[in-house]
Amino acid sequence: MRANNQHVEVIMYLGFDEKSEKALETIWKVAQKILEEYGVWVEITPIHVWVHDPMGITIPDLPRIEVNGKVIAIGRVPSEEELREIILTRAYGKESTSQEVYILAAVQRRDPIFEDGVLCQ
Repeated sequence: MRANNQHVEVIMYLGFDEKSEKALETIWKVAQKILEEYGVWVEITPIHVWVHDPMGITIPDLPRIEVNGKVIAIGRVPSEEELREIILTRAYGKESTSQEVYILAAVQRRDPIFEDGVLCQ
C-alpha cells in the first residue's frame, strides 16, 4: 500500500548528548524501514542546539521532535513503534503535507502585478 503523500518532514532539535544521538539513530532506522516497506520518503532535518540558545530551548527540552510541523516528543526518545505509527499516520492521514495552501497577496495595493490576493489549493 502506498501513501497518498509520499513525503513526511521530521525536524529534530538535538543536544550534544546520548539521548539526542539515540533519537537521531532511532528515527533514521524507522525512516529507512518505512521507505523500504511503504515508499514513504521521510525527510529528516537534525538541528543541534547549543546550551545557551537564543530560541530559549533548554537541555530538558531536548531532543524535540516535530513531524510535519507538529511536536510529537520533548525531552524523550520515542520508541520505533511510536515513530512508525506517527509517521505513517501523517503520510496516510489528514495531517499529511499533501494539501498545501498558497496565498499570494499584494505588498502594496497599487502594485499592478498583485492587485488582488489569490487563494490556490
